[in-house]
Amino acid sequence: MIHHFGGIIVSPLATIGSNCTMRHGVTIGSKIDDGPVPVLGDGVVLGAYSQVLGDVRLGNRAVVGAMAVVLADVPEGGVAVGVAARVARVESSE
Repeated sequence: MIHHFGGIIVSPLATIGSNCTMRHGVTIGSKIDDGPVPVLGDGVVLGAYSQVLGDVRLGNRAVVGAMAVVLADVPEGGVAVGVAARVARVESSE
């Protein structure tokens, strides 16, 4: 699902799971030309203007805050915020 469409850039090589949500201004891609690209699990939510760059894996149900820059893996149920993003908490699957 894309909320408030506009300015979304996704590498054609990126893998995006089912039921993901992207808000406006999101970028999913590599850090260098022809470099590795992100893999997003199912149910991932990307906040406005967030960036997910490079060889990064976002686990199922991960949430990335608005304007966060994700350069490292986010575990299943993790909530990542900041520049460079850090995992602020991990939501239980129960």
